[in-house]
Amino acid sequence: MYGDNPEYFNLIYIAALLLSCIFCWSDKDTLGALLILLGLWFVTLLLYELPESTTFMVLVYAFCIAISIYRFEQVSTKITLAIILCSIGAEIFWWQISYVNKPHIYYFIGLLTLMDIAMELLFKRVLLMSQYFGHQSGKIALDWQLKGVILAGYVMIVLMLLEYFIRHLAGLKDITFIYYNYTLVANLLSGITLTTIYMHYFYNQSKKHLPA
Repeated sequence: MYGDNPEYFNLIYIAALLLSCIFCWSDKDTLGALLILLGLWFVTLLLYELPESTTFMVLVYAFCIAISIYRFEQVSTKITLAIILCSIGAEIFWWQISYVNKPHIYYFIGLLTLMDIAMELLFKRVLLMSQYFGHQSGKIALDWQLKGVILAGYVMIVLMLLEYFIRHLAGLKDITFIYYNYTLVANLLSGITLTTIYMHYFYNQSKKHLPA
């Protein structure tokens, strides 16, 4: 998703999450949060690999609208839906005027929707693990920390989309601050994610060896 070779970065990050799952296998709470992240980035990789075509664009927008309507009670979902509708309006406008430099924004719309889903899954992780896997836990610190990191990425994508609209609708071509800093921030958030996971894991392991 990020960098000069986005597909390589996604593969490396997914590989790191897979190794983390193996390393943290005994800690079911950390593993549960990791699996949510792994699912998020695996689907993101599939989304990135979609051919750039009108058919896939319509499918992505239809999926994102359906998910947003289904989860409309969430505040972040309302924001997501508003951005989706603005993006569809922009796509129609660009199509009507035969705009040559139309940006590939439906990938970011899909990513925005996936992040919205991931934040809710992290919020409900304890309940889901209890309901479907019979694992009882009161550990939610990691879920909230990871949700905060994903929220930062969510905000970054919102800003990226808004900047796209400014450049390609308002004609202000020099507004590229988010565009040129996106890779740096995204990679930083990925590093923070892995660091947070391992700090949480080692903290839990250290408590097991402390005297009562």
